[in-house]
Amino acid sequence: MLQLKQHFTKKLIIDLTFILIQTACIIGLLITDNYDYMRMSISNLIFWLVYIILEFKLKWDIPLYIRIAVTLSIITNDVLGELINLYVTSFLFDRVQHIFGTYSITLWSFFIIQQFVQMKFIQKKLIIIFFIILSTTLGTFYEIFEFLQDELFKPVVKNQPSLLDTDLDLISDVTGGIIALIHYLSSESLRSFRLPFEQKTFANEIKR
Repeated sequence: MLQLKQHFTKKLIIDLTFILIQTACIIGLLITDNYDYMRMSISNLIFWLVYIILEFKLKWDIPLYIRIAVTLSIITNDVLGELINLYVTSFLFDRVQHIFGTYSITLWSFFIIQQFVQMKFIQKKLIIIFFIILSTTLGTFYEIFEFLQDELFKPVVKNQPSLLDTDLDLISDVTGGIIALIHYLSSESLRSFRLPFEQKTFANEIKR
């Protein structure tokens, strides 16, 4: 019981810290009249708030490390990339952000999908295939999302300035997915993390 309370407290601290930083970033973008990036930052904040609600209602859970990684990837994207404008001033930042973002979102999605289908993936070959498909799919969807933003909102700084940029983004996304796969397979704490439905099954078996 004590461990559960500590886990919940840590989750709360991470989420509140993220919300405060993200809100400050949105205010900063508003002050600088950067409405295109501000819209993106608001969308990212809403995304995580929706997840928090779903996690609570559906009794989902993810490792604290992944929670930190995902919220940190959003913060670096919005604060460093958009507010400080590193997406425009640094070619390297875009590559690193795509790798880190896909790495963290792939791990997060892997844990969420397992809970959605109520199935723990343990076969190594299946995990490898799943991670590769997941990371490439996420990268593709993100590029489609960027394309739609450019076409619908006509931002001053385009998300996809060239075909080369899109191709490099996709390569970075695959790289991030491969790193996520290697990390998961080599991490005992991630592989042994007991999902909520597993805990429930284990408790029912004890009662029998």
